[in-house]
Amino acid sequence: MSLHERLSERWRYALLGGLLAVPFTTASYWQTGSELSLGAVFWAGMAVGYLAKRRGLPSTPVGVRAGVVGALPGLWMAGDIVAFVLTLSGPGWFRAAQLLVVVVVTVLTFVLAAAVGGLGARLGGWLAERSGHPRSVHSV
Repeated sequence: MSLHERLSERWRYALLGGLLAVPFTTASYWQTGSELSLGAVFWAGMAVGYLAKRRGLPSTPVGVRAGVVGALPGLWMAGDIVAFVLTLSGPGWFRAAQLLVVVVVTVLTFVLAAAVGGLGARLGGWLAERSGHPRSVHSV
């Protein structure tokens, strides 16, 4: 059984959109060294939301998944922050607290990316409905 057969159609669209966004989110962090732009996640979410809705799939969950995939460069950013925190001097408990903050910020980055992707997908799904595509599988 191939990977293509094992992935649900929702995940196929989500991976398509998320992997299309990764080069742009990577480039945004690489250029600034401190910021991770999620604009590409929004546009990718919008595209996959439109495509998913055309196939009768719910657009928002597909966009949320695409947002999480598109935010994978956030792990690079988190690694850079961890490397910086480990070079700081101070009591061990303070460094541990800083590392905990890095984990929380990283999780929040992925939550924000999921929300941005979901919003983009909702807009893409709305555009698909406006152009005459079905609301759900049952209305096909």
